Amino acid sequence: MLARPAVYLTWWSIKMWSRDRAAMFWTFFLPLVIMVIFGLLNFGELGKVDVGIVDQAGNDASSQFIDGLSQIDALRIETGTAEGERAELADGKRDLVIVLPEDLASSEGGSEIVAWYHGSRETEARLGLTVVQSAVDELNFAITGAERVVTLAEEAVEARDLGYIDFLMPGVIGMAIMQLGLFSVAFSFVTMKREGVLRRLLATPLDPTSLLIAQVITRLIVVVIQTVILAAVAVFLFGAEFAGNFFAVMLAAAMGGAVFLAMGFAVSGWARTEQQAAPLANIVSLPMMFLSGVFFSRDVLPAILQRVTDFLPLTYLVEAIRGMTVEGDTVLMQWPNFLGLAVWLVVAFVIANRTFRWE
Repeated sequence: MLARPAVYLTWWSIKMWSRDRAAMFWTFFLPLVIMVIFGLLNFGELGKVDVGIVDQAGNDASSQFIDGLSQIDALRIETGTAEGERAELADGKRDLVIVLPEDLASSEGGSEIVAWYHGSRETEARLGLTVVQSAVDELNFAITGAERVVTLAEEAVEARDLGYIDFLMPGVIGMAIMQLGLFSVAFSFVTMKREGVLRRLLATPLDPTSLLIAQVITRLIVVVIQTVILAAVAVFLFGAEFAGNFFAVMLAAAMGGAVFLAMGFAVSGWARTEQQAAPLANIVSLPMMFLSGVFFSRDVLPAILQRVTDFLPLTYLVEAIRGMTVEGDTVLMQWPNFLGLAVWLVVAFVIANRTFRWE
């Protein structure tokens, strides 16, 4: 008996949604504008040069060499093994990898530093190689005063050319899902409560649960459509990669949508008017928008703040989508993020169940 009213109300809700120009604007047009603007600006081109260093020498000279490079603001330094850093370079996560040989600055002389660089990122590679060559010259001067006993050998490596748009696409999708879940539910249900629509529905034979089911299904359908549109624009207009399974990404989007819909119901339960709903929804959404890796990597945050933001629902959603679209991860590979979303769904549902009121 519940199914037929729910289906009818879902169809009615979808028709009402499609006729609401303001809702269509905030749901589809605004995220698209953000995607296009950031895609065109391509902030990824303005970042630092990612340099991986393999220290096979492990002596004072190599330590001083690495410390010297670490002081240069234009470089972002990471250390690791030769296999690991070579893999990071091939994956597009490094612009340059420097291998310091075991005989670096030895008494016998004649050591060679190998520099593997990203073959498709000429600007970043050239900048990094110029800085490294300068550091090699300083090392030679410190050892002999003039003679070149340490040389730099360059080798181009074919690698994935991941751009800023590859990082941005999952972030904007996650942000759009969060905004839809929080604001559309909060404002629409607060308005219906204020105008007495929900109270009058309680006086009818209609089961109120059917209305809630219809609203949730409608918004989850919109979440899927929204995700498809944003991903299509990023892939076909800006050349973003979509390495993962499409349906796995849709699963993450739907799960994230359910989490933020539950949060939206919780906000609508607390707020009595639209004026109260707006700041409450912003208190929830704004910190996550800037701290969950939507537009910029969370690596720039202080360590303690990174640890806190690891547990935000938007972080779980964005990281899950990013892992699947960029790295080609499966759902099982992203199980920690799906588990985090599941926990947040339970928490948000409990809060919404306790706070939601029909009047």
